[in-house]
Amino acid sequence: MSASRKPEHFDVIIVGAGISGIGSAYHLRQQCPGKRFLVLEEMESFGGTWLTHTYPGVRSDSDLYTFGYRFKPWTKAPIASAEEILHYLGEVIFENDLDRHIRYDHHIISANWSGKDKLWTLECTREDSDAPIRF
Repeated sequence: MSASRKPEHFDVIIVGAGISGIGSAYHLRQQCPGKRFLVLEEMESFGGTWLTHTYPGVRSDSDLYTFGYRFKPWTKAPIASAEEILHYLGEVIFENDLDRHIRYDHHIISANWSGKDKLWTLECTREDSDAPIRF
């Protein structure tokens, strides 16, 4: 694939806007405020597993007091529904202005490391247009 546009550069790219990706984005903003970062998500929204698993009654199998983020303690019932978990993740994104760092509908085709340049290159496509993008 050859992306027609010049590659966009980021210091850090996080793959996935699930619980771990959102937590990583939060900590990057807090601990490395000068770093440019991006979260690439293949789906149309955040949530990872909690977005894809839609069967009736889906809920956590571990308590959210230990599963939730230390910086935003879980305050509801310890075993939560997918809907409640998605709401919680949305609050974290909104309260910490993380949405501007997340790109939805991006599919990673390849990730290539250059030892010479000490740089990763990600070849991606947008799910809605198949437009090639390089990071």
